[in-house]
Amino acid sequence: MDARRQGQQALARVRAGAWSVAQCGLAAAVAWAFSVHVLGHPRPFFASVAAIVALGLRAGQRLRRTAELAVGVALGVLIGDGFVGLVGQGTWQIGVVVSLALLIALAVGGSGLIVTQAGLQAVFVIALPRTPHSGLNRWQDALVGGAVALAVAAGLPDDPWREARRLRSTYALELARVLRDAAAGIAAGDSVRTLAALERGRALEPVLTRWQDALFTGRETTRISPLRTDRSQFWSDTQRLTVGMSRATRNLRVLVRRSVAALQDGQPLPTCLPSLLEELAPAVPADGTDSIEPLLELAGRLDPVALGAGTLAGQVVVGQLRVAVVDLLEGLGIEHDRARNALPELAR
Repeated sequence: MDARRQGQQALARVRAGAWSVAQCGLAAAVAWAFSVHVLGHPRPFFASVAAIVALGLRAGQRLRRTAELAVGVALGVLIGDGFVGLVGQGTWQIGVVVSLALLIALAVGGSGLIVTQAGLQAVFVIALPRTPHSGLNRWQDALVGGAVALAVAAGLPDDPWREARRLRSTYALELARVLRDAAAGIAAGDSVRTLAALERGRALEPVLTRWQDALFTGRETTRISPLRTDRSQFWSDTQRLTVGMSRATRNLRVLVRRSVAALQDGQPLPTCLPSLLEELAPAVPADGTDSIEPLLELAGRLDPVALGAGTLAGQVVVGQLRVAVVDLLEGLGIEHDRARNALPELAR
């Protein structure tokens, strides 16, 4: 069973990376062919290297990252070949040329990617045998490889929204797990278990950041690629959802944190709170086809008096749950007034 599962996981990884592999292979071949047949360079090593390094296999990377890597490769090759032409190759030359490449990359305002690649490619230049006119040729090859990588990334992109969809699902499933863990801890009167759910909720912030980054990457790709016209609807819907989910998560963390304090202090919480959290968990939007009905139905029952929220702690947690449900409804496109009106009026 373990071998079968490992095989399935390996196949899934291959499928997920197949398009990126095809992009790298195509870019390496096109860059090599251009340098050989158009520029007349006999062995354009750096054309293919620059194309592969700039594209990479990282899903959902920004075009800006591809451009930065291409610039770093070209800069390192230029500096390395220029220095080798003056002082030759050797041990101390490697140390000097790498330092020089890094300093120049920093001086021109290069990002970390540009600086790192400048140093790495300078090492390649020092290590490889030098031939007549190889300096200019190798720099031209690096430029060709970077340009081809950008063209492939922009012209033949993978599904621009795949990573955003995956992270949306991951975030929703993790938030649902936080709710279930918190419900179990509160039902058991276990503050330690409930606190563990709170820590899991706090750990969602990096996932949200990656989700938002993937969303902006997808929008960038659809703006540039001539083959991608699916630009507006997914972007606007998911951008709205990220805002709603982020707000809901913050309010739910307050709910769980207040529940932990109440359990530690021996303050009573509404007995129905665990079941409400369990009910909310599957209603967290996960795949873009979510119905608003479960959230609307839950919202209609969030009356603090009817739920027995007679203590300050009870009123706080029910109040936070009310706000979180409204946040999720707004994330799904429900207007604020309609979402608020789905809640029972508070007793005055």
